[in-house]
Amino acid sequence: MQLTHLITNFSLPLLAKELIEQAARRRTYIVRVSYAALLFFACWLFFYQTLQIGMVSPLAALGRGRDMYMVIVFLQFAGVYLFMPAITCGVLTQEKERDSLQLLFLTRLGPWTILLEKLMSRVVPMLGFLLLSLPLLAFAYSLGGISQRYLWTGIWLLVLATIQTGTIALACSAYFPTTVSAFVASYIILAIMFFGPGITWLVLYVIGVNVERIVMGSVGGALGPAVIAILIYPFFSPAYFALVSFPGGIGIWNVFVHSGVILGTSGLFLGLARIYVVRNSQRQVRGRPSRRFAAARQFLPSFKNRAGAGPADQTELAQLPDATPVAWRETRRHWLGRTRNLIVLALVLEVALAAFCLVLVLINSRETVIYLGMFEFLMWAVAALAVSAQGAGLIAGERARQTLDVLCTTPLTGREIVAQKMRAVHRLIVALWLPFFSIGLFGSVWKSLPHIQLNRSYTGSPFDEVLYLACAWLAPLIYLPLVAWLSLLIGLAVRSQTRAIIGSMAAIVAWCAIPPVFIGLPLSIAYGPLSKTSDHFLLLLSSPATILFCSEFGLLEHYMEAPWAGVIINFAGYACALIVIRAICLDRADKWLGRGYEGNSRSRLPHIPGADTPASPAIQVGLPVAE
Repeated sequence: MQLTHLITNFSLPLLAKELIEQAARRRTYIVRVSYAALLFFACWLFFYQTLQIGMVSPLAALGRGRDMYMVIVFLQFAGVYLFMPAITCGVLTQEKERDSLQLLFLTRLGPWTILLEKLMSRVVPMLGFLLLSLPLLAFAYSLGGISQRYLWTGIWLLVLATIQTGTIALACSAYFPTTVSAFVASYIILAIMFFGPGITWLVLYVIGVNVERIVMGSVGGALGPAVIAILIYPFFSPAYFALVSFPGGIGIWNVFVHSGVILGTSGLFLGLARIYVVRNSQRQVRGRPSRRFAAARQFLPSFKNRAGAGPADQTELAQLPDATPVAWRETRRHWLGRTRNLIVLALVLEVALAAFCLVLVLINSRETVIYLGMFEFLMWAVAALAVSAQGAGLIAGERARQTLDVLCTTPLTGREIVAQKMRAVHRLIVALWLPFFSIGLFGSVWKSLPHIQLNRSYTGSPFDEVLYLACAWLAPLIYLPLVAWLSLLIGLAVRSQTRAIIGSMAAIVAWCAIPPVFIGLPLSIAYGPLSKTSDHFLLLLSSPATILFCSEFGLLEHYMEAPWAGVIINFAGYACALIVIRAICLDRADKWLGRGYEGNSRSRLPHIPGADTPASPAIQVGLPVAE
């Protein structure tokens, strides 16, 4: 009996439940097979030259395993950082949205047990994905050039990255009330942790504090570069793996220090999750960011209503919607749907961008072009994730909250419901246009200066300011709405909110990675390196990441005889794709919403007998008058 009681106490019932549910789903095995197939095919493309050398002379391939091992580990790092926060951020928010988290507290499981088992239910599947690369690691190790210390360092850093991203997403899931907000916050925190220390070091360098000289003078030249790496990249494991890979790089003691930093911050986020898992166990209707923006909003002019009396946030909430009830609900339920909050967000982003551009001007060197490109790619990553999460959660979130049936009872067509629900996402996109337009204008002016022109020295081609500005301004105008409607399409077709968010993010990653990796590399293998006479460079421009990268570093003029033609074809094609996806979402909205009939989505629902005087649209939606 004592042994049975002891086994019962360590049975981990919540972890077993989560893993059994995942194992019972067919899509779990489909995803694993797809991931393994893509990983093996990508590695075959990257290792094609080495494999060709091995076929000609097997001895010539010996010692090349180190490069292969680096590629495999970096691909696995990309998978961990992209998908681990997405699959973890909903472990607690889903329970809140179903109002079942409090039921877990009624069991014998304590908060720490719930958190650890929820975390392990996502860490174990991710480690399973990492184990899929074991055959590739064995093949790379058989070619030689990899020491045991180097091998285990890469594996250990991958495990650290999994724990780090999992605890951050778990803390966000415990703090935020919805999956969408936890999803966006997880990636923003990761971006701040990865790039914040480097930007701080750059600012200190501009104001005259040379961190490198101080470190080199205090600890000596032998330990100087290693300590600098710890200061600049304290939370970024791929940087440490790259430094370990280079001859004469950092030693094993730096890896131990980095491991202590990662495990310490992971414990901190786990402690924050423990604090907020009980405090925020109920799904809150009112969002905290709205109250936090109150201090900033008081400096903005008060908007007047149509009658001209009172601020908008007081009068509009006291009025019932007249023509667009769903849009009224969406723009007031989320803090990013309100006009004043979006204005504050745009101003905050603009001020941060202005400060960063000022730092680049004070540095005044060619290397600032690389910093500007990295900052712009970071902006694109955060904006795409935010827009994608908002779009994917519109309909899937209603299903999770079990309010979609109430929404579908309104005398509105599915087309009108979807169009009105996209109103808040469109407002967010418009707010994000301002920083993208500003950084595009700054880049076109800054890169055209004679002492900054990095493109002429690296590519031999002159910098075209108009072409760069056209790419910088057309990309947010077309790509961000396309991301929103594509995510909405996935959210309409998928029933679970978490699956909708992960599916939309996977679609965006595939959209960016398939043309350069699965089209560009095979064509380069078959037809040789790219040149100005290579027609298949247009296929690479089908990826938004390719055209943004080439425009940022002046490669369009280098690889194309007519770069304007490629830019016009790219943006025109994606504008047509945006129109088609939007039409599909609107025309098939009734079927995907489950309205119970298939007909013309533009037609109204049948008239209900006895309902001669329609109720107020706000009451039809089932909402209170004010939050």
